[in-house]
Amino acid sequence: MAIRNIGRITVGEMREELKQGARFVTYEYVISLLVITRRRPSPVFYIRPGQSPAQFHWPYTFITLLLGWWGFPWGPALTLGAVRDNRRGGHNVTAKMLDLILAQADQQLKRSTPGH
Repeated sequence: MAIRNIGRITVGEMREELKQGARFVTYEYVISLLVITRRRPSPVFYIRPGQSPAQFHWPYTFITLLLGWWGFPWGPALTLGAVRDNRRGGHNVTAKMLDLILAQADQQLKRSTPGH
């Protein structure tokens, strides 16, 4: 699982940052080709406390504005929805990511414990 913008921090450091307002988010992008329109999530980004999520949504918003409109009938509607969601800060997936991180840590602990 690749998380962008997280760098090398410990679980304890991440826990403290989450208490201060950090979160995990995804953005959306839309690509359309005449009758086919696809709305997809970006990779997960770690947004630190006080950090603006705006700097991370622009590549996905730009792709959407460039390539999202061209599908019939859903291209324009999905494009507007993705741009709106991205501008509002993306989708908060913090709870899901914490579950995944804790499950991976638990698996690693079990593998490193003798007898497992």
